[in-house]
Amino acid sequence: MIQLQDVPRAYTYCFAGLDKCPQCGTCLRAIAARLLGQGGNQQPQTLHAVNPCYVAGLSGSSACPLYRPDTPVRFARGMMHLFDDVPVKLASVVRARVVACFSSERYFYLSRNGKRLISPEEQERIAAVFRDMGLDAAPCFDGYEQTLVW
Repeated sequence: MIQLQDVPRAYTYCFAGLDKCPQCGTCLRAIAARLLGQGGNQQPQTLHAVNPCYVAGLSGSSACPLYRPDTPVRFARGMMHLFDDVPVKLASVVRARVVACFSSERYFYLSRNGKRLISPEEQERIAAVFRDMGLDAAPCFDGYEQTLVW
């Protein structure tokens, strides 16, 4: 169950109700806005919100680009043993290609050490490197966790 303290700081809230947005029941932005009413004295002084005029201008069939689903996503955490089963003669090439799966070398090291979650897209890119290099073993991550993508 999502609580007000789970909402990230400076998050963008959406106050469009069902009359204006058919997706508000499962949108994290709308859920966060509804939680404000239950916050008691935890109310923020200021907040960011989706412009109601923008929401009113969306047609019923167009998807809102600000929509954030309330379904948890499976992230990987850590990859200290990712290269354990990689043959030595391929290790340097595989490592370079895996590093390139991230937007920076810093993100690679933060992800490797478990200080940064590895997104499903990054996991798939790493798996593609293993497949493209003809490795039978799938990438081995240290662990997984389900979390919301705010």
